[in-house]
Amino acid sequence: MASSLTFDPAKGFIALPCDVMNIDMSPGAFRLLVELCRMANRTGECWPSLGQLSDRIGRSKAAISGYIAELRDTELLETTTQKMANGYNYRLKYCVTFWKSWRDNLKRPQAIEPVQKEERSVQSAERRVNSKNHSYKKQLPLGRVVSELYSTWKIHTDNAPFPSFHGTVKDNLVLNTKKLLETKQLEPLDRTAVEKALADVWSRCAVAVSKTELNEQSIKLIKSKITQVGLDRLTEMIQTNWQKHWRKPPTADQFDTFMGKAQSCNREEGMLKMLEQFLKRWEISQKKLQHSDASLSLALNRAA
Repeated sequence: MASSLTFDPAKGFIALPCDVMNIDMSPGAFRLLVELCRMANRTGECWPSLGQLSDRIGRSKAAISGYIAELRDTELLETTTQKMANGYNYRLKYCVTFWKSWRDNLKRPQAIEPVQKEERSVQSAERRVNSKNHSYKKQLPLGRVVSELYSTWKIHTDNAPFPSFHGTVKDNLVLNTKKLLETKQLEPLDRTAVEKALADVWSRCAVAVSKTELNEQSIKLIKSKITQVGLDRLTEMIQTNWQKHWRKPPTADQFDTFMGKAQSCNREEGMLKMLEQFLKRWEISQKKLQHSDASLSLALNRAA
């Protein structure tokens, strides 16, 4: 009889979210993802060479490069090219996109569906501002709300035949989803809103941008049909990565890089689109249920 395997708990373990198993990827890409998670720091970053990764998972450097590209396409991984002081390329910086938030959630578990508190009178300062440009983000943390609603819907939909659900979808879940989607976070923004947001972020970065440069940047974003969620991610990306000693505006290529990075980090928009689909699925299931009840009632009347 083969001897049983023994593992040293002191060497730690790797915990991955179950949703990762639902993402279509090759076994080699999954093995590389696990290895990068094992090597990552608390923010999900690590700096291994292709040779090190090749030795660790027993695949060629060419295969490793293919797995990296595959993980980038699934938005599970970001890579940043680094340069040494003499201008030569240094090894890539890898960032597992979900790692930081996933670790934080493991430390501070949150309820899937928030408990509704007892209603009280609303103060005037708390009343919702009825403005087209008023952001839902100012009322509640958008990322947390979207993630909680998405996770709850997934419990009802995973492996359930369309358009049915596992269990009963609570009215509160449907109502909260409708309210969130009514904020129109997925609608393309107009030019005025885009230019104002860009002007604000460059002002905070102490960068003087000409009207021509601001116009060119705005046109790019308008053509990409950027939404409020996407614009929020872009301005956050710029403000987080812009160095204090940078005083000149970004070149067209640099701005394109910021746009690409912001898009790869914009998981909220993807979840919002899925929430739209979940809500449509629920509406279809309700119509189907009502139709079935009516047919059953008619059959009973005929039998009588």
